Amino acid sequence: MSLEKDANFVSMINSIKDDLVSLVTSHIELAQAEAKESVGRFAKSSGLIVTAIVLLNLAFIFAFVAAAYYINTLGFELWVSFLFVVAGLVITALFLGLLAKRQISKMTFGSKTAKSLNDTVQTISNLRTGSK
Repeated sequence: MSLEKDANFVSMINSIKDDLVSLVTSHIELAQAEAKESVGRFAKSSGLIVTAIVLLNLAFIFAFVAAAYYINTLGFELWVSFLFVVAGLVITALFLGLLAKRQISKMTFGSKTAKSLNDTVQTISNLRTGSK
């Protein structure tokens, strides 16, 4: 009788193991399917975003051309009007470049991490020398 109970117990454990393996495999397959779907959606979204950015850039170009023609209606020659627009763009680009340079000069790459690591090493060293 004991041998039969042991066989039933082993059979039950094997059944539970098989069910768990099946469950884990199913979860992995589900995760893979979701990842594939997400990657597909991301690819489609990326294409739409790139298209939107291209169209927005084209709109800005036409806005600058329209601004040049507006300046022309104020009495300036057409080429002078376009030079005004170009000058405005160059001045804006220089200003934004200086702002970016200022922000970059404020950046510190890992200095807080290095200081923290140095402090930790120093503390550990002090603890080791203090315990001797």
